[in-house]
Amino acid sequence: MLNNRILISKTDIKFIRSLHDKKNRQEQQIFIVEGEKMVIELLHSNAFQLHSLYVTSTFITHHNSLLIDISAEKIKQVSEKELSQISLLQTPNDCLALVHFSTNNTAAIQIDKKYILLDNIKDPGNLGTIIRTADWFGIDTIFCSPACVESTNPKVVQATMGSFFRVEVIKKSLLDLIQEHAQMPVIGAILGGQNLFHTKFAAGAFLVIGSESHGISEALKPLLTQKVMIPSLGEAESLNASLATGIICSEWVRQVNFSSN
Repeated sequence: MLNNRILISKTDIKFIRSLHDKKNRQEQQIFIVEGEKMVIELLHSNAFQLHSLYVTSTFITHHNSLLIDISAEKIKQVSEKELSQISLLQTPNDCLALVHFSTNNTAAIQIDKKYILLDNIKDPGNLGTIIRTADWFGIDTIFCSPACVESTNPKVVQATMGSFFRVEVIKKSLLDLIQEHAQMPVIGAILGGQNLFHTKFAAGAFLVIGSESHGISEALKPLLTQKVMIPSLGEAESLNASLATGIICSEWVRQVNFSSN
């Protein structure tokens, strides 16, 4: 069993609660991960550096082997009441971790790889679901325009269901990215585009998904080399960004990875 457990202090509680706000997360460069599944995914990942871990006796009993190699001063024991004071979840779940922001803001672009470019996505649930979708389809890098919701928003992290630790999310000017890699095809989901199911996809490309309310920015539209649209048979006005991403990625992966032609 883990020995020399440190109890949470009032200072800890105040600090963690301050990280509920974006401004403080940005200043401290630390974000919150909570829930048993998410924290276990974090502890199995090498993608992020752990700042501190707050766990109940139940978590310690069930997952002591995961905690053995973590510095003792980083692990603090909390009661269920204390966890509810620092948690953002309606039903806190045995553990909460504070994690340092990733310091990586670049990626080596490969001509034969798939990349998702998100243009001003504002909804945390949409971004989290897109990260999870990318993970499902084997896409390991997403670029977000500067105006996108922050990927370390707790609602984003929670919506990824662990995919956050396998998909790299980088904030960068999409205009600069596309112009720096002019050899990459640029697919854009846009009204009036070619029927998705009649479109031939390259193995590697940038897939641009626009904001929920405004679509792809006017500055990016001239850079699209393929414009695609998901055909509709019903009367719904639109699809949200995460659902559209999933449908396009499914067809893209089907063609590139599973087509017999």
